[in-house]
Amino acid sequence: MRRRMLLLVGLVALTGCGCGSRAAGNGRKPAAGNRPKGPKTMGKLLVKGYIADLENGSTESRIAAARELANMGGAAKAALPALQPLTKHADAKLSAAAGEAITAIKRALGK
Repeated sequence: MRRRMLLLVGLVALTGCGCGSRAAGNGRKPAAGNRPKGPKTMGKLLVKGYIADLENGSTESRIAAARELANMGGAAKAALPALQPLTKHADAKLSAAAGEAITAIKRALGK
């Protein structure tokens, strides 16, 4: 949970508000390394963080990550391989959360 919060704070800091002098309308685009990250990039970073929680976190953080991935729907497609083995986990809540996440992601993808 703490890792996700740090990731989120870091993402907000990276994206910035875009109100610097370069964004003031001087007609030039910012250099490639200075472009703000869009929702797709941020979503991918969040999915990577949740996958890390699924693989290395406590049971509670794995359950929370699975639920968050379920809420993300099709954007969490990359997490399917990490969720699959958790459906056979000894903890019933974790296996149920993983199964629900897989179902939600596949439903959002139209599968």
